[in-house]
Amino acid sequence: MTCTVDALSGDATYRGLRDGRGDRFLGIRYAEPPVGRLRFKPPQPHENRGLVDATHFGLAPAQVRRPMPGWAPRGDGYQTGEDCLNLNVYTPAADDKRRPVIVHAFGGGFQTGAAHGTFHMDAEFARAADVVLVRPNMRVGALGFLALGGVFGPERAAANRGLLDFIAALRWVHDNIAAFGGDPDNVTLAGMSSGSFTIAALFGVDGVSQLFRRAWLMSGPASRIIAPEAAAAVTADFLSRAAVAPGDVAALEALPVETILSLQEQVLATHLGERNAPGGRTFGIVHDGTSLQRHPLDGLASGSFQHHQIVAGWTRDEARMWYAFGAMPEVSSRAELLASIGRFRPADAEAVLAALEAERPRLSLTQYEEVFLSRAVYREPAIRTLQAHAAAGGAGYGYEFAWVPSFEAGRLGAAHGFDEPFVFGSLDNMPLAAGDLQARELSQRMMGQLVAFARNGSVDWPAFVGSEDAIQRWT
Repeated sequence: MTCTVDALSGDATYRGLRDGRGDRFLGIRYAEPPVGRLRFKPPQPHENRGLVDATHFGLAPAQVRRPMPGWAPRGDGYQTGEDCLNLNVYTPAADDKRRPVIVHAFGGGFQTGAAHGTFHMDAEFARAADVVLVRPNMRVGALGFLALGGVFGPERAAANRGLLDFIAALRWVHDNIAAFGGDPDNVTLAGMSSGSFTIAALFGVDGVSQLFRRAWLMSGPASRIIAPEAAAAVTADFLSRAAVAPGDVAALEALPVETILSLQEQVLATHLGERNAPGGRTFGIVHDGTSLQRHPLDGLASGSFQHHQIVAGWTRDEARMWYAFGAMPEVSSRAELLASIGRFRPADAEAVLAALEAERPRLSLTQYEEVFLSRAVYREPAIRTLQAHAAAGGAGYGYEFAWVPSFEAGRLGAAHGFDEPFVFGSLDNMPLAAGDLQARELSQRMMGQLVAFARNGSVDWPAFVGSEDAIQRWT
């Protein structure tokens, strides 16, 4: 049976829903709608007052929806739109217990994703773990990350509007979560892929260290930062295709959202290597000097986050996902493979390939590219993140996820994103794990580690101090 429940915070009474899974408060606005004159601007403060209806989901960010294969994790779906700055709170009870808080940042390549309607079993997770789970929506794509400061002036100097949205949501959590049974002084951030990159970027932002205590990063370390000149090239191409002259604010505000979504698909690369190599044509965190004051690795090295605990994980076969989805072409020649490696290692591509051939003989050219990209985009940057944190005296823990589903004789490998349903205990919505008792047991262990980490910052494997022997392997 479902009934309503109230939580009082400040001048607002939040009315949510209660049933056997606990309390949930949905679609809470944490910033003004980023529409009209606020489009392409940082989030503006919003103060909730009076009775706030928190019984229905808000909109997920505007995005291009893509068909998913039958084996992909799935949920109930969601509606999208520009008025998307809302969040959802799941708690065992809106009381004064001060439970650990986990704030989840969704993934989706900085182009898609949502804080609801996905495969996550949010209420069940919060109740089983006895934590408060918060899932914010934030802007993605051009609306969230197109760098406009160079051509539209200081009001739009912040390229990372999606990152600033996430920070605004964290400030709401800090100010209000006690009314929902959470401890504002014990906040753990967890995300996968672009959500994890967003969390990791916080290490390069001033004035946010008090908003969280820990970070659990899944396939999104503190290294994928876009140089201003690369972001500017994407912006110039976008504006040219949109027939918007630099500085023409009226034309920018008048663009239909459907046009924005269509154009962003045209200006971005689809090849995983081209997207993630230096100078790649992609959306993501831009080193704009405004919303991101310094490179996150420099922020970690400075010791400013020395007292924050970090888990940085990756899957063994990260890049396999893009080949499985058909987004990556087969590599047809050794020269093409060397060019792909050379995007990341231009000075020693031949030596890198020779080392791979010695380590993994008799792979195909495409398989060598896949192994290289899995390491270059995810594994090696995660290790650099842990190294920077450890060098500054911080506690960090690394893991590699190597569970392979039996689907089609294991052809998907341990691909990008496969660990997230395990960490959050959402295997009921993961067809690839159906009937796999070993997967269930692994999920229980991984979820237990996330919950323990959120409670006290500890996991049951050694901290990373420079040796990869400390990396936890999940199989």
